[in-house]
Amino acid sequence: MAKRLQDRVVVVTGGGSGIGRGTCLRAAQEGALVTVADIRIELARSVVQEIVADGGVAIAVACDVAVEDQVQGLVQATLDEFGSLWGMVANAGTAGSGWIHETTMADWQFVLGVNLTGPFLCAKYSLPHMMADGGSFVATSSIAGSVVGAGGAAASYTVSKHGVLGLVKQIAVDYGQYGIRANAIQPAAVQGTRLAAHAAEDQAKATTPPAQLPRPKAWLPIHRAGKSLEEYGATIAFLLSDDAGYITGASVPVDGGYLAT
Repeated sequence: MAKRLQDRVVVVTGGGSGIGRGTCLRAAQEGALVTVADIRIELARSVVQEIVADGGVAIAVACDVAVEDQVQGLVQATLDEFGSLWGMVANAGTAGSGWIHETTMADWQFVLGVNLTGPFLCAKYSLPHMMADGGSFVATSSIAGSVVGAGGAAASYTVSKHGVLGLVKQIAVDYGQYGIRANAIQPAAVQGTRLAAHAAEDQAKATTPPAQLPRPKAWLPIHRAGKSLEEYGATIAFLLSDDAGYITGASVPVDGGYLAT
């Protein structure tokens, strides 16, 4: 495998499972020094063990991306361990559901806190350390960043994922002069993801979400979920690398063709 990220320091939030885990493993395979950040530290440590067993280098850091001090601490822990920062992957996310008139303020603030304030804080504290030598910021949006979709009734989630696309465009325009690129991916279904289960756990602590509404089944031209390592992780590793050196302010659908339907 090409070592496109050799000795570059990459932070991945939500790195303990799903797309985050796949990204950590792929970045390490391509030579990156990886900080695996997750609110569930046991999952982050498990991914670090996988990376180290495969000959890579990684550390685990507990982080709730909605809490400013914790994101600042995540970046500092990375600098303390590795001395620099090249890539920030703002991947941590949660799910929300409910019609707008049924969405509580607690649910709205919780979902936007994780899905939009989280990437903002990741950018706020990582970008200053990229401005001297350049770097790459990648955020996980969603197909819900472009369309409401057949399911509908997920106001907080949809708004947050639209906002992520605006965030990466703003970073791209403002920080391109410093050699910093910013892009997003737009996933559809993910094999082996724990997002729904983790979101239910988190929301049980933070708020009482409205009852789940009936949803039509999404239709994908490629009739399967995406692979977290070989497809999602590989796409993010590409966006982090110099092979994507002329791509910035973009959103890349990794969605089995969903947005084409």
